[in-house]
Amino acid sequence: MNDSNFCKMIHMKRTLCQKYKLARNGISESGKAFDRLDEAAPSHLKTEWLARERIAQSSRLNDPSAMDEYEINIKKAPSKKEIELRLLEEGSARNAAPSRRSVATWISTGLAIEEAQIALLIEVRRIRRRSTETQRLDIACQ
Repeated sequence: MNDSNFCKMIHMKRTLCQKYKLARNGISESGKAFDRLDEAAPSHLKTEWLARERIAQSSRLNDPSAMDEYEINIKKAPSKKEIELRLLEEGSARNAAPSRRSVATWISTGLAIEEAQIALLIEVRRIRRRSTETQRLDIACQ
């Protein structure tokens, strides 16, 4: 056990030097990325953000909820099914005549076909060559 710790201690210098070099290179890359991001943000938003930051920093000792300013507020993206439902509600129903179907209906139908093809491909790969007649019949029916 002591030998293992001794070996770790000897190799620590080399590891720390490598990590230091990587961190030093990362600082310049991070600085460039921040500068690009800073240039892209509108100036009126930057001043507003700075003012909100000052308020949060000055009142954080008395009111810890002031630090909620740093929480990320990203709206959750709608799921694939929610998008399909919305598009189907906007367009006509699936059972309408082909000439009266909306683009959303065609896309939704295409996605359903693609999902069925993927499921069939997975099933075929699972069965492989040694398949029973029942399994081959199931694949043929799909």
